[in-house]
Amino acid sequence: MAAPTPAKPVPSDAIDPVDGGFRGYHNYFVPEEFFRHDNERGALHLRDGQRAARVGDSFISSLHLGIEEEVGATSALMMYQCGRSWAERDMKRFADRMRQEFGGGRREIWQMNPRFVWECWWWPLTITGYGAWSLDLSFQDRELTVVEIRNSAVARSMKLLGKPVCHLYAGLFAGAFSVYEKRARQSIEIQCYSMGHDVCKFLVGDEKKVNAAEFWRQEGASAQEILGHTQD
Repeated sequence: MAAPTPAKPVPSDAIDPVDGGFRGYHNYFVPEEFFRHDNERGALHLRDGQRAARVGDSFISSLHLGIEEEVGATSALMMYQCGRSWAERDMKRFADRMRQEFGGGRREIWQMNPRFVWECWWWPLTITGYGAWSLDLSFQDRELTVVEIRNSAVARSMKLLGKPVCHLYAGLFAGAFSVYEKRARQSIEIQCYSMGHDVCKFLVGDEKKVNAAEFWRQEGASAQEILGHTQD
């Protein structure tokens, strides 16, 4: 009788769907699968129970312009900090969901494939109208990440202003990558739809590199030129 074949070791970034946690689709492909309507209370919830609200481009534009009218140039920092705080809280909730849904209640997001983790994190934001993203991890050896957003909810609601406007997104990426990488990260938009470009582009890294990127952005450098300078 032949000896049994030894089991292959499970790679550290394997995915283990398990019973319990979130059943059904792991990701959601149309809004009808993602939102739950409570008609009696007039409430809207996401599939995982979070309360949600539907707003249009006019609301987003008015919110940004209203804050800028009240606090001036500080509005950019305010939106950045809002995005950062939101992402830090959301990543903790997301990490718990991923551990239950894909990690068998044991494997953490840091033990899973990074690109898979990030796509799972951003997918609900795509569904809710924040735009499609493209994540470039090829600069990881220099501790930099580049994110592209197509159809930014903020940029599409604003006029062509000739300057970056997606400060909320920059804060989101700073907060999310700080939690995931377990070290302080900052983010800056180095290219924006509001400047006449097809996509918005963000650079995520440590404070020194982001400050350097901000300097070159203010000098009028292109996104490609900024990336070149910050890699030196």
